[in-house]
Amino acid sequence: EYVISDAITTLGNMFRYSMKWSSGMVELKQEILNIQNYLSLMNLRQDYEIFLSLNVPAELLHIKIPKMSLQPIVENSVNHGIEEMAEDTTIYIKVFKEENNVIIEVSDMGIGMSQEKLNELIRSINSKEQISDDKEHGRALYNVQQRIKMYFGKEYGLQIFSQEGAYTKVSICIPNDETL
Repeated sequence: EYVISDAITTLGNMFRYSMKWSSGMVELKQEILNIQNYLSLMNLRQDYEIFLSLNVPAELLHIKIPKMSLQPIVENSVNHGIEEMAEDTTIYIKVFKEENNVIIEVSDMGIGMSQEKLNELIRSINSKEQISDDKEHGRALYNVQQRIKMYFGKEYGLQIFSQEGAYTKVSICIPNDETL
């Protein structure tokens, strides 16, 4: 069975990627490949398909980002924004330079969230300590936020935008520093 063989190979690739920690930083292209593997596995277990649309200039594929910083965002898109819809959809990743920064946007056209829930999530990821152990309050995003701030400084990190019934977008701001 080719499908089973491909799934095992994909799972092995993800496992190797997550276990190999020679550095806390990886090239963006490595993180994107891991996301492609993740979505490939998710598409095997669903009755619908999640597509990945990439808008990444070639010169930005080599920027360094904290390892496993995009995958938890994509996983949140699947688990909290798309799974409930149970229909074909797309996750968009757009990367661009803005002044002295690089912006990485991960967007989904899922169910979005209310302004109240969005405010709670923003408060949770920006607190000095994790506010709640509840999965609904952004533990993964909190960890990504903390690692970005640790590597790049307090002026960098995540911003989250959402509209209930429409979309969620997580924007990551990191320095545009070719030496990282």
